[in-house]
Amino acid sequence: MVNALTVLGGLGVFLFGLRIFSSGLQMMAGNRLRGILAGLTRNRVTGVFTGFFVTCAVQSSSATTVLIVSFANAGLLTLVQAMGLVMGANIGTTLTGWLVALLGFKVKISAFALPLIGVGFPLSLLRGNHVRQLSEVLVGFGLLFLGLDFMKSGVPDVQGNAAALAWVESVSGYGFASLLLFVGIGTVLTIIVQSSSASMAITLTMAAKGWIDYEIAAAMVLGENLGTTITATLAAIGANRNATRVARFHTLFNVIGVLWVLPAMFLVLRLVDAIVPGDPLGPATGDDFQLVIAAHLAAFHTAFNVLNTSLLFWFVKPLERIVMWLVPTTDREREVPHLALLHSGLVGTPELAIIEARRALQSMVDVCRDMFGKLREVLTHPDAKLGNLVDQIKKEEQKTDEMEAEIVAFCSELARAGTSREVGQFITHFLDMANDVERMGDHCMNLVLLAQRRYDKGFPLTEETAADLGEMLALIDEFLAVATRALGEQPFDVVAEAKVLESKVNRLRDRSRKNHARRMQDGSLTVREGLIYVDMLNNMEKIGDYCWNVVRGGSLVADLARS
Repeated sequence: MVNALTVLGGLGVFLFGLRIFSSGLQMMAGNRLRGILAGLTRNRVTGVFTGFFVTCAVQSSSATTVLIVSFANAGLLTLVQAMGLVMGANIGTTLTGWLVALLGFKVKISAFALPLIGVGFPLSLLRGNHVRQLSEVLVGFGLLFLGLDFMKSGVPDVQGNAAALAWVESVSGYGFASLLLFVGIGTVLTIIVQSSSASMAITLTMAAKGWIDYEIAAAMVLGENLGTTITATLAAIGANRNATRVARFHTLFNVIGVLWVLPAMFLVLRLVDAIVPGDPLGPATGDDFQLVIAAHLAAFHTAFNVLNTSLLFWFVKPLERIVMWLVPTTDREREVPHLALLHSGLVGTPELAIIEARRALQSMVDVCRDMFGKLREVLTHPDAKLGNLVDQIKKEEQKTDEMEAEIVAFCSELARAGTSREVGQFITHFLDMANDVERMGDHCMNLVLLAQRRYDKGFPLTEETAADLGEMLALIDEFLAVATRALGEQPFDVVAEAKVLESKVNRLRDRSRKNHARRMQDGSLTVREGLIYVDMLNNMEKIGDYCWNVVRGGSLVADLARS
C-alpha cells in the first residue's frame, strides 16, 4: 500500500514538474512559436523539422499539437502543412524520453534536482517575467526528476515479490496476444495521465525494475503513441472541420505506425540493439541494467517515430484523401466557411492562448479595415448604387459580431480555468478591445445606411463635401492600419502616431461641422443633406475613437508581455 501511494505521489510530482517546466518554456518561446509555425511550413520537409524543433523547445507535443489544430482551425495552415508539423512533433516528443532515460537512470537525481529547485524558487520572487519564466523552467525540471526518483523508489524489484512476478509472467506469456494487451495498457495509461512523457516514465521505471521485459515495455511504448493522440482530438472539439481533420490525421498517423511496426517489432528492436550499446535482455539487476534498458526503450520510441515519418512522408496525398473521406466537406462549409479563431483546446496553455487571442483581435481589425475599404468605394461614388458592395459590408459587419462573441466566450473560459493575475489582466484588455472593434463595425454599418439614404433621396455630393469626406476617410483608413500594427507580436511605438491621428480626426470633424453649418445657413445645402453628412463625419470620428482605444489596449498588452 505504501509503495503504491509512493508511486502515485511520484507520478503527481512528475506531472506537476512537467507542467511547470513546459509552461515556463512556452512563456519563454511562446511569442516566437506562431511565427515559426506559420513561416516555416512552405513544404513538408521544413514542416517536419519545424514541428520537431518547436516540440523540443517547449517539451510538450500536446502544446504543439494544440497550436497546430488552432492554426488549422483559423485557416492559417492547410491540411498538408499541418500533417508535416504533426509528424515532426511526434519525433520531437521523444526527447523527453531520452532526458528521463539518460539523466533519470544515470545521474544521482538528488545531486541536481534539489539544487535546481533551490536556485529556481528564489528567482520567482524577483521582478520581471523573464526571470520568473526561468524560475519555472528550473523548478519544473527539478520536480520532474524528483517525481521520477519517487516512482523508482516506490516500485520494488520484482524479484523480491513472487506474487507480482507470477502475475507478470501470466499476462506476458501469450506471445503476440500479450503484446496487443500491453499496447492497450499503454494507450489507456496515456489517456488517463494525459501525458505521453509521464506514461513513458512509468514504462521505463517498470522495465528498469524488472516488472515487465524489454518486448512488453516496447509494446507499451507503441500504445503510448496511440494514447497521446487524444490531446489533438480534445483540442478539435468545438473547432471547425479543418481542425478536426488535423486531429484525425494525428490519430491515423500513429495507428498506421503501430499496425506496421507491431508485426515487425522484433526487427526494429534488433535494429535498436545493434545501435545502442548494452544488453537489455540481461539480468534485471543493478544500475547498469536500468540505464541500458531505459536507453534502449528511448531509442525504440525515437526509432518508431522516425521510421513511421520516413515511410508515411511519401504518402501525404493519399493520407490527405483518407482524412478528407473521414471528415468530408459539407455544403455549409463550401458556402460559408466557419469563422472560428479560438477554441477550448488552448485554455490548457494560457501563454499560447494569449498569443492567439491577440491574433484573433488583429484579424477582427483586418475585417473592419476591409469593410472600411469597401465603404470608401461606396462613399466616393455617390451616383452609383453599388448594391453588391453594400451587401458585402453587411456580411462583414455580421462577421465582426460573431468574432466578438467568440473572443468573449474564449476569454470567459480562460478566466474560469483559474489563470494567474497576469493572464487576468490580458483577458480584461482583450475583452475591452473586442468590444471596441465590434463598435467600429457598427459605425461602418451606420455609414452604409447613411450612404443608402443619401442615394435614395438623391442628395448631391458637392465638391467641398466630397473633399471633407475624402480627407476623413483617408485619416480613418490610416488609423485602422495603426490599430492593426498595435496588435502585432512586436508592436512599434504607435501610441504617439495614434495620438496625432486622433487630434487630426477631431480637428477635421470640428472644421467640417462649421463648414456644413455655414453651407446650410447660406442655402447651398438643405438641412437634411447637411445632417446626413454631419452624421457621416460623426460616425467616422467614432471609429477613430475606437481605434485609439485599441492602440492604447495593444500598448498595454505589449507592456504586460515585456514586463
